[in-house]
Amino acid sequence: FQSLLINDIFSNNIKIILLFFSFFIFILSCNYLKNEQIVNYEYYVLILLSILGLLFLISSYDLISMYLAVELQALSFYILATFKQYTNFSTEAGIKYFILGAFSSGILLFGCSILYGFTGLTDFYSLEIYFQNNLLPFDILNSILIGIIFIIIGFLFKLAAAPFHMWSPDVYEGSPTIITAF
Repeated sequence: FQSLLINDIFSNNIKIILLFFSFFIFILSCNYLKNEQIVNYEYYVLILLSILGLLFLISSYDLISMYLAVELQALSFYILATFKQYTNFSTEAGIKYFILGAFSSGILLFGCSILYGFTGLTDFYSLEIYFQNNLLPFDILNSILIGIIFIIIGFLFKLAAAPFHMWSPDVYEGSPTIITAF
């Protein structure tokens, strides 16, 4: 796909591990949904869409495919966070997750656009070759570094890693337990 996705041994092994653990989530989901009396077929479709987004993220080899895969996965999780429709905590968790996820997506996309603006490249291999072979002026190097910092901040915010984790307890409290486990 014009170097948007890559398929090698490492990515295939990671995909197998992801699918293995996703299978256990499906098994746990059956009992959880039955106990909570949630009867929606959309749950399984959204879980499959999020798994598809994660599989695309593992295979992404370009800034564009990486961003689209992250968003496919995140959009499914925004809806899944609100799946306990009979509680206000779940609705609050979904709205908070959506707003902060949109904020982190904006930061991630801004970093990607800065990186593209100063290099003219989007695929990871070309970026690696560009950084290895070019002696860049100090101001361009600082601008590229700012773009990379924005990308890292966007990912850390989406992963709820410290110090960007202040939103995660509220979302985890309001989301269904099985979604929090996933």
